[in-house]
Amino acid sequence: MAQDLDAFRRAAAEAAALEVRPGMIIGYGTGRAAFAALEAVARRKLDVRGVPTSERTADLCRRLGLALTTLDESPRLDLVLDGADEVDPDKQVIKGGGGAHVREKLVALAARRRIFIVEETKLVSRLGSTRGIPVALVPFGVQSTIARLATLFPGTTLRDERSDDGDALADVPLAAGADLRRVASELKAMSGVVDHGLFLDLSPEIFAGGPKGVRRL
Repeated sequence: MAQDLDAFRRAAAEAAALEVRPGMIIGYGTGRAAFAALEAVARRKLDVRGVPTSERTADLCRRLGLALTTLDESPRLDLVLDGADEVDPDKQVIKGGGGAHVREKLVALAARRRIFIVEETKLVSRLGSTRGIPVALVPFGVQSTIARLATLFPGTTLRDERSDDGDALADVPLAAGADLRRVASELKAMSGVVDHGLFLDLSPEIFAGGPKGVRRL
């Protein structure tokens, strides 16, 4: 099954990479799906440059020979290629399983087109079906922030690792029937929260790989 999922993911990544054109400035995502797409872009030997969303992505791009830029140097991007942890029928998305969601969101917001690459198992009937919402937190007073989060979202858990920016990372359960925009607003408004992994109303293009090939949503 794991081999099948990898094949589905790679097929979707190959299809997404064909959307990249010479001269584009793109967002380089983080995670297995994004990395597969970047490998496919590199094989095409296109003259592109991009903004990496993590140090892991930057390291991969250097190995692949993909040129790098920054969001300060290139504040408007043509396209972003990234993965996702969950996608619902309205194309609302949870990202951040790898802890890079703060940079990923900034890059996604800067892009004219957003392509998220998934295997079909990431398509869910509701967000929160398979995981919580990743949340980045200011390290100072993190236990106090976690306690306040847990009051609103019982079951909130703190991860052991930190983000590339040094943020603490937590996961917040998303209850069935929850108002996604309200949850997003509550999380963003809480002191100590840097940002969350709800990517709402971004109109992404979803490339989903499965047994019958790649579907474009």
